[in-house]
Parts: sequence; C-alpha cells; structure tokens
Amino acid sequence: MGMNKVYLRWILVMIMLPVLGGCANFFKAFEVKKSDEKKSNEKKSDGAGESHFITRNISDAETKSKKEEKPAVVDGSEKVKLYPGTGVFVKASPPVASVVKPAAGDEMMLNFEGADLREVVKAIVGDIFNETYIIDPKVQGTINLHTSSPLQRKDLLPTLETLLRMNGAAIIREEGVYKVVPAATATRGSITPQLGDDKIVLQGGRGYSVQIAPLKFIAAKEMVKILEPFVTEANAVRIDEARNLMILSGTERELRHLQDTIAMFDVDWLSGMSVALFTLQSVEVKTAVADLGKIFGAQALSPLAGVVKLVPIERLNAILVITQQPKYLEQAKIWIERLDHTGGVGGGMRLFVYPVQNGMAEKLAALLNNVFSKSTASTIPPPALAPGLAPAEVKSTETTPVDGAPEQQATVGDNVAVKGDVRVLADKDNNALLILASQANYEKIETAIRRLDVAPRQVLIDVTIAEVTLTGDLKFGLEWAFKNGQRGNGKLDTGSSGISALAPGFSYTWSNSNVAGGVAAALNLLATDSRVKVISSPHIMVTDNQTAKIQVGDRVPITSQTQSVLGSATGLIASIQYIDTGILLTVTPRINAGGQVTMDINQEVSAASITTTSSINSPTISKRGVKTTVVVKSGETMVLGGLITDNKTIASSGLPYLSKIPFIGGLFGVQTFSENRTELVLLITPRLVANNQQAHDVSEEFRKKLSGLSDILENFGKSSEMPKKPTGLNELLERVGKPGDILKQMDKQVKQAPLLR
Repeated sequence: MGMNKVYLRWILVMIMLPVLGGCANFFKAFEVKKSDEKKSNEKKSDGAGESHFITRNISDAETKSKKEEKPAVVDGSEKVKLYPGTGVFVKASPPVASVVKPAAGDEMMLNFEGADLREVVKAIVGDIFNETYIIDPKVQGTINLHTSSPLQRKDLLPTLETLLRMNGAAIIREEGVYKVVPAATATRGSITPQLGDDKIVLQGGRGYSVQIAPLKFIAAKEMVKILEPFVTEANAVRIDEARNLMILSGTERELRHLQDTIAMFDVDWLSGMSVALFTLQSVEVKTAVADLGKIFGAQALSPLAGVVKLVPIERLNAILVITQQPKYLEQAKIWIERLDHTGGVGGGMRLFVYPVQNGMAEKLAALLNNVFSKSTASTIPPPALAPGLAPAEVKSTETTPVDGAPEQQATVGDNVAVKGDVRVLADKDNNALLILASQANYEKIETAIRRLDVAPRQVLIDVTIAEVTLTGDLKFGLEWAFKNGQRGNGKLDTGSSGISALAPGFSYTWSNSNVAGGVAAALNLLATDSRVKVISSPHIMVTDNQTAKIQVGDRVPITSQTQSVLGSATGLIASIQYIDTGILLTVTPRINAGGQVTMDINQEVSAASITTTSSINSPTISKRGVKTTVVVKSGETMVLGGLITDNKTIASSGLPYLSKIPFIGGLFGVQTFSENRTELVLLITPRLVANNQQAHDVSEEFRKKLSGLSDILENFGKSSEMPKKPTGLNELLERVGKPGDILKQMDKQVKQAPLLR
C-alpha cells in the first residue's frame, strides 16, 4: 500500500510539471503584453504638441526591414554603389478584433416598423442610454429596423448613426448633450476638430465628429486620391497641403476605416526604394540608357514599365537606377557591365567640354597639356651661371632614419598619372576647354581643373601722394642816379631798364633830373610768402599676379630734335615728342595665403613748367618717382618713399663793399633773402577683396570720400532706364496741357473778356 502511494505521488508530479510550465508561459506572455501596452501609452503621452492617431500596426516585413537596415554596397572598383531599400510600400491591415461574449443582460432586440425617426432616437438615446438629446426640427424620416439576433449595447449607437445617415441626419455630442441635426450642417459651429485617438468610447460616444490626421511620408494630395473610393460624402475628406494633413469627418466607424486606410499607405516611400549608381567607363550614358530601356521595359507597353527607372547623369557619365524591388539592382548591374565594354567608340576616348568659370581657357589648356599630354613636352632651359663661376653639384649625405620611422621617398601618386593619350584644346570664344580623353583620365584632369579654376583674388591699391612746398622771399634795395650839368652823371641800379618802380611790392621814387645836379632815386621793398599743398590719392583695383596701370595727367609736347632745311620759310624743322605727365602708377601685386601682399610698384609724379634755365622753346618737366618692391599686410599702410628739400639763398648786388655793410647796405644796392622747403611723401595701403560684400564695402567707403560727386554717385545705378529726352514741342505740351484743353481754355477766356459782355 505504501509503494502505491509513492507511485501515485510521482504520477501527480509528472502531471503537474507541464501544467506549471504552461502557467509560467501564460504569466510571462501576460507580463510582456502588459509592458508593451505600457510603452505604447508612454509613447502616446509624449509631448503636448505631438499628434495622436488610431494605432497603426506595423507589418512584420517592415519591422524586419527596420531591424536589418542594409548599408550601401560599394563595388571594389568604386564605380558601382548599391543602396537596397526595404521594398515595403504598404502596411498590413490591422488585425480584426476578437469577438468577446457579451455579459448577461447586455443584449437587446430592436424592431421598428414604420416608426418615426424621433421615436427611434428617443428609444435608443433617451431610454437605453439615459442621455439628454435635442432633435433639429428639420430632421424627418421613417425607420424600418428588424434585428434577427440580439445587438450588444456598444453596437446600438453605431446602428443609430447608420439609420440617421440613411435619412440625411447625423448625431453629435456637445457638452454632454446629443444633438440630431441635418448631415449637411453637422460640422458647422458644433464640432471642434480633434486629433485622432487610439480608442473611442462607444457607450456615450462622440457620434459624428471631425478628426485631423497629419501625414508623415506621403503628400496629402496623393492620399486624398487613395481615400476617394472609400468615402460616402464628397466633403468627408479635406486636405491642408501647407501642413500636409488630412481633415476627416464622419461617424465613428467611418473615421476608423479612414484612419486604418491612411495607416496602410502612409509609409516611408524612400526607405522602400532601392537605388544604385553605376559609373560608365567606355560608352555614352545616353546610349547605355537607351539599351537598358529595351531590357527593363521603359516602354509603356512593357509589364515592367515604371518598375525600374533609369536616370542618366551626364555630368558623372553615370546611370541612376531606381526600383521598388531590391533584386532588380543586381540584374541592372549585370547588364550594365555587359554593355559598358571597352569596345566603345574610339577605344574609350570621349570628348568632354568643361566651361571655365573664372580663369582663361588658353592658359589652362597650355598648363594641362604640359602636365598630362604626351605630345606636348615643356622644356626648361638649363640654369645660367655668372661669368667666372664654375658649376658645382650639391649632394645630400646619407642619414640614418629615426628608429621606427620608415625612410621617405618622393613618388608620383597614381591619382596624377594618366594612361593613354590626352588632348586639351581651348575655345577662346566660349572660354571652354575641349578635352579628348577616357573617362578615368578625365576625372583626374577635372580634379586638377577645379583646383585651378578658382575665383581670382583682388586687391585694392590705395596710394597717397602728399607734397607741401613752402616759399619765402625778402628783397629790398635803393636805386639812384645823379646828373651834374655837363660835367658827368652817375647811376646805380640792378637792371638794364633804368631806375623805375618795381611791381609787385612797395616802391617810392624821387626825381629832379631837370635841375643841374639833380638826383633820381627809387626805393623798392618786396616780401613773398607762399604755401602750396598737393595731395593726390589714386585708387586702383587689380587681380592677383596681374599688372595694373593708372595715369592721370596731360601729354606735354616738347622739342626733341631740330634740323636745318634749305628752302624752308624758317629754315628749321622741329621734331615734337609727347611726354606723359601727372600721376603714373604701375603695380603688380602677389597675394600669399597669410594675407600679405607683395607689390612691384613704379610710381611717378611729374609736372610741366616754363623753362627758365635755357632758351629752348620747350617746357621743363619735373619728375618725382619711386620704383620698388614691398611686402605689406592687407589693411596696413607703408611709406614707399619721401623727399625733403630745403633751399636757403642770400644774395646782394650794388656798390662794392658799401652794399655789404650791415643794416645800411641796402642804401647802396639790393639785398635778397629766399628760403624754399619741399616735403614729399608716398604712402600705399593694399586691401584684399575676397568676395562681393567686401567689394561693396570698399566701394562705399571710397564713394564717401568724393564730396563733389556725391550727388551723382547716389543716383548712379538706381534707375536702369534712361530718361526720355523730350522734344521742344512735347516738352511745351507737357507744361501747358493738351491742344484740346488749350483751345477750351482760350475760348473760355474770350467769352469772359469785358469787351464781349
């Protein structure tokens, strides 16, 4: 008997093990389900401004595709790049809710035969739900309803909404009161749009309502095309393209169906698309696209039309393949490799046209031919030595590299060398380069062109030339003459014109020459003081490594050669040469990466004056110039050169010895004191101009300095139309009016004249 009890216990244990395991799995599944619901509720409550919708179930295929996002697959040759997509463009429909057995007493039968619509509303809303309701007088109708089986309580309100919709009415809930109104006016003034919730309470539900459904991936105007076959009214679906959202109106069931349809089609279209970029090596992209179109059905009659899209990219000589099926990318790769063979036209040689944006095509063509072309070789002359010097060879001694550091060798990378022949021609008229090369060689050449074809840097050169001349002269003396009958006469003066008053200055003359022994005298005093200030400030904008020249002044004629000719009226023939005078500035800047500017400058300031040192009938040209090379940082001012001249002159003329006596020497001659001082300085300021804004700033700054031209410059460029120049008649008519108006005015004045009254 004891043994039987032991066996019985073992049998009970074996039976309970699977039961306990099933319970454990049940509670585990229940906990997982509960945690999922908790996460879902937390997600819905995130942020006050986020949209809330009816739950959209994500299909297993989409979940799998999101977990297994495939990176871009790059071919070993780096000419093929594959970007496979998920291939999911429509979500699976939400699962159908399981049927729950209603509780006892929660079912009822509805039978109405020819009943008034108002009575049916009273029976369901007032009697069963015990809710307050209002019926619009415009709502009329007769109801015939027979249920073959009992209806659950939660199905009563949707059933009533269906009956009202059949009679052109709708039921809405506002502030706890149900209102039965015509369906055409249901949404006017009584319903506030709501963001879609995941659940709508059926018992005491909202009735007819309006929901807003923002879209994530699809455009609203495309979604409305999808929903049109599923709506009962034309105005049930509206869109807001600016915010990309849908405005849905209808009963609870209608809104649920619309939300489920939106959730099915509002998927990430781009992540589902598969894209590949194939770079061709030998054939033209247009030719390859035409051939592939015949294979993948680019024609409208093919079943694959629209499934595989082929987009030619001529700039890269590549084909962009777009498809909904990732497997088609591999098929496209196979066929492109078959078509892109070296048997293309010219053995892979193609003609490329590169429009030069900033530089000159001729210079770039010469430079590229020297680098890449084998037919054109650049020769560099051997270095020249000064006389008396012998050539020497400089060698570097071998050094041991640092431990762990490999020995460095100068090599030419593969990205510079080209294979095959390359020709580069320049089109002067269009400023473009014609490049005959293979695709691989062109890519290397294009890389070099893009680095060379950059916007040239500019620099504004501001040169200031300031010259101040100070002149001071003092001249005084006494000239006199005497006469004594027939015995003789005497004279003291400084010129051949005799004793006379000098102008300008102060002069006093005394004369009594008619009397024997009379004396004539003249006292002259002259003091001059002058100050001359000359400031010139030429500005010139010049491109990097280019020579600019500015010249402001006159061309002065001078006699360069005189020749005697027989038979000529004057006997002389003169050769005239024109010399440029004024301000002459020649500058060549070179800008380095640090913002410093190296400038080769040739500055000259010259002026013409009357020749006083010789009898040649040509003007004297005074020049002040500087020729130098300086290095200045942008925005800083440097002194190019300067000149200070100080001349002092003391002279006297008159009777020997007596005219040099201090203080009274002027009574016996003329004393002259003069002092001239000239100060000249040349300043230069370079300013880098890297973009249009800096060019505008320096132009505005220079414009403010021009006070005399300020009015003209303010209106410069404001009007693109030239003002019309009126003729004399048109201008007269504009002032006095049209001819008809003039005649009327004259007739009126004649009638008002006093003589005609």
